Amino acid sequence: MGPQNGAGMGQAFGRGNGVRGTVTAAKPNSFTIRTDEGDIYQVLYSPNTRFMKDRQPMDAGDVHVGDMLMAGGLVDAKAKTVGAVLVVDVDAKEVEKARAAFGKTWVMGKVTAIHDLKITIERAGDKHLQTLEVDENTSFRKRREDVTLADVKVGDMISAEGALHADTFLATTLRIMPARVPGQPNSGTPVQ
Repeated sequence: MGPQNGAGMGQAFGRGNGVRGTVTAAKPNSFTIRTDEGDIYQVLYSPNTRFMKDRQPMDAGDVHVGDMLMAGGLVDAKAKTVGAVLVVDVDAKEVEKARAAFGKTWVMGKVTAIHDLKITIERAGDKHLQTLEVDENTSFRKRREDVTLADVKVGDMISAEGALHADTFLATTLRIMPARVPGQPNSGTPVQ
């Protein structure tokens, strides 16, 4: 699961209307997931819930323990439940592949500093600082619009694709992610 999926989830589910986590149990009409932060949520579904995998419809029975679920719908953060309207499944093998590539071919995190063409982020998930470098070939996006380096601000959540060269990540594509609403679950964290 690369950065497009995380950013897309934030756009598809709106601010704070989704939860993402690893499936720990599957029952009729619900899944138990553990978020990256360690919270346990019940994802409740009905015949009206739409299930997707690789942008294709799927059945709830095809979701397995170890898969990553992104559930969009009515989130009750106190009860730790999601009344799911949409569930997106990412196969456990894809999750492991994305985790292995994190920090090497894609990164996600909060911008802590910008100096010339270098952006320092606190990576989502592991909180490590990582330096990204951009150049004239870097594509900048915010939602569906083309933007520039000047639009990137300290405090923004970003995702980037590219490659690690020595200790610096050279970004080919950088996306400014939508801000989340305080107090709501974060739907745009990486698979860490």
